[in-house]
Amino acid sequence: MLSIGKDLGKISAGLVILTGCFSSTLSFAAAPVSREVPLNLPGARTYMDPPAAFNPLTAADEDLALYGFPPRPDAQKSPETFKSWQKAMAASQKHAIPTLEQTGIFHGPAKNTASLTNATSAANTSSSYNWSGYVVTNKATTYGSSSYYFLVSDYVVPLAEQAFGACTGGWDYSSTWAGLDGWSNGDVLQAGTESDAYCFAGIRASYYSAWYEWYPYGEVRIGGFPIAAGDDLFVEVWSTSSTAGHAYIVNYNTNTYVNIAFSAPPGTHLVGNSAEWVVERPSVGGSLATLTNYISDPLWAADAYDFSYHASAPGAPGTSTSIPIQMLDNNGGVISYPTLIGPAAFVANDTGSAR
Repeated sequence: MLSIGKDLGKISAGLVILTGCFSSTLSFAAAPVSREVPLNLPGARTYMDPPAAFNPLTAADEDLALYGFPPRPDAQKSPETFKSWQKAMAASQKHAIPTLEQTGIFHGPAKNTASLTNATSAANTSSSYNWSGYVVTNKATTYGSSSYYFLVSDYVVPLAEQAFGACTGGWDYSSTWAGLDGWSNGDVLQAGTESDAYCFAGIRASYYSAWYEWYPYGEVRIGGFPIAAGDDLFVEVWSTSSTAGHAYIVNYNTNTYVNIAFSAPPGTHLVGNSAEWVVERPSVGGSLATLTNYISDPLWAADAYDFSYHASAPGAPGTSTSIPIQMLDNNGGVISYPTLIGPAAFVANDTGSAR
């Protein structure tokens, strides 16, 4: 593991020795040390390792932010989500310093069917050509106190296969993610994983990767943070301004975490009027991809908080509107749909007829 904090400490110690050799008449103002570290794509940063004694479970909120740890859910309002956050922080033992790869895969706003775009309650299932899962909405019209601040989810990376009996001659795609915006506006701030399946002339393969995205930019794969089918992940996404996004992912199977700060595309500003937990068939080459037959994908501890710390969860009554979303194929058939299994928890189901 690359320990940026330790290396910087050695450098700092060397500077102290060197400055002591100069005349006492000279003075040097100590410049503040940024905890952010640039990555290989413009606008993307990770964070220095925290001090050895740092404990995110007991750290102050401002210290969590300083080292790129995610905002803390409220233990009283969302006890299960708070327990999930605690588990994720305790599992954050190894810090991955990622290598990023810009792709031509796009996870865009929901492509809703016209008749159901304005669904207003959980009783009304909305239909989309690219999303399935749950969305919660609020009345924010501009970025502010009523905007969603962060959202959390746990899920298991699904096995990537092609439709039963099919060999499409190329790649099929599916992505599981948590994000902000995209239900009724043109940007989406999101992070998650892709589970892709390949078949050509009977030769089969699969591919898995974590990623983040701020649409209309495309997906950025997170190298150096391996995942596999069956891995249990914690994902949290948040913003600190309308143009500053953050993603934090923990792989419980390896006790490894990655944290990334990134900037909005030029001219793009977060509104924060929706939060969503989605299985998606992304756009590749300008068209919606064939959906991987992912079978099923459980998501739990799913909660979203606005800046006033009001919590909203899939299927939960309250100040938000909670809407289940089913995915349609190009012929109008349902190929993926959610089933609520408890407070802040649902299963995304593939019908096995992706085509």
